[in-house]
Amino acid sequence: MDDTIVAPSTPLGRGALLMVRLSGEDSLQIALRFFRPRGKVQPRKAVYGKLYDYEEGLFFDEGIMVYYKAPGSYTGEDMVEITTHGNPIIIWRIVELSVKAGARQAEPGEFTYRAFLNGKMDLPRAEAVEELVEAQSYRGVTLSFSQLEGGLSRRIASLREELLNLAILLETEIEFPEEEVSLERQELVLSLKKAKEKIEALISQFEKGKQVLEGIKLVLVGKPNVGKSSLFNALLEEERAIVTEIPGTTRDFLRERIIIKGIPFLITDTAGMNPKPRDEIEKEGMKRAQQLIEEADGILFLLDLSSPIDESDLALAKLTSGKKRLFVLNKKDLKHKLSEKDLSQLGEGAFVKISARKRDNLEALKEKMWETFSSAAPMEGVYVNSRQKAFLEGALSHLKRAEALLKENVSEEIIAEEIRETIRQLEEILGKISSEEVLRNIFSRFCIGK
Repeated sequence: MDDTIVAPSTPLGRGALLMVRLSGEDSLQIALRFFRPRGKVQPRKAVYGKLYDYEEGLFFDEGIMVYYKAPGSYTGEDMVEITTHGNPIIIWRIVELSVKAGARQAEPGEFTYRAFLNGKMDLPRAEAVEELVEAQSYRGVTLSFSQLEGGLSRRIASLREELLNLAILLETEIEFPEEEVSLERQELVLSLKKAKEKIEALISQFEKGKQVLEGIKLVLVGKPNVGKSSLFNALLEEERAIVTEIPGTTRDFLRERIIIKGIPFLITDTAGMNPKPRDEIEKEGMKRAQQLIEEADGILFLLDLSSPIDESDLALAKLTSGKKRLFVLNKKDLKHKLSEKDLSQLGEGAFVKISARKRDNLEALKEKMWETFSSAAPMEGVYVNSRQKAFLEGALSHLKRAEALLKENVSEEIIAEEIRETIRQLEEILGKISSEEVLRNIFSRFCIGK
């Protein structure tokens, strides 16, 4: 990490402006090989200048450069950001000139990795950078930003400090019995209980955070020609799927996103489920639909109010019985032939009546989708990702072990070791003891330039 890196820091594509970023000890020196400032270069001050191709001996653009002197930069190193006109050809020429002047093209996530290594942010904050960029809704953006500001980090650090003090008291009592340091068993029981509750509260935020950041995956199922594609288009408010009177028009699947109360819902329109597929294409479409059902967070089960249920409906009800379901009763504008007795055969699930063709009662449907599939309970301002959840569950396991040992009246030394293991799990979350290989794997998911 002692060399200078360079990468575009905005998505490549034509627009008004694009930016290139350099970080490392030689950032300014390299930048000045091709950037000719029209004024004095001062830390954290924007300076206008022209871009000079020192190989071709000509100017090729103009722009703004900002120099950040270490440690007052995103990475904690000397850093330069150059903003130019938004042509990717210009950006890549800047990268080429930088590399020829001594820089190295950055790996994905390397800027944020350097910020982490240089103590500018801990691991949860670094992960929040990626999650902020990838957020699928405004609510996801605000939640990620809360994480970036250190919401989770502060809670983990505080809990670690409490447990560390507890371990120190226990070990002092063991090592120096003559000292007047005594931790009552009841006090220890209470401390472990409080720590366990805090960890459990954090783990409980996993599903909520996942819904906000990644979305709720719903699969739209029903027999052929029941109106799935019409409903899909109605929810999207655009003609995304082909709608005809011919059964089985949809052979593959379509997936789009809608936002309901700040939560992304990823809705997949599948091929109609027919117990007797007409051809190999329809058979393959049904096979894919079954796989999507297994992976889904919930099912939008579409039924036709104008006809009684049949073997296709019953077969699909059995296939989806292990999932959260919302039964959407379509064609409410037609004469009803679907009875309450029919519905009782389908199993558990909420119901809502709509007309997909006339786009009637869709707001009620969205409200039911929210009630049925989302974790409506408010977030606590923090969330945990799958990596963090795994270490929290490890920490919780050691705390429970410490509680059990305490009830068995085993020695303080063994209990202290369980508390130490709990602390190690928390330190993994903060990135205090992660191996370089693990850290590389985490940051490799990031975009180049982050």
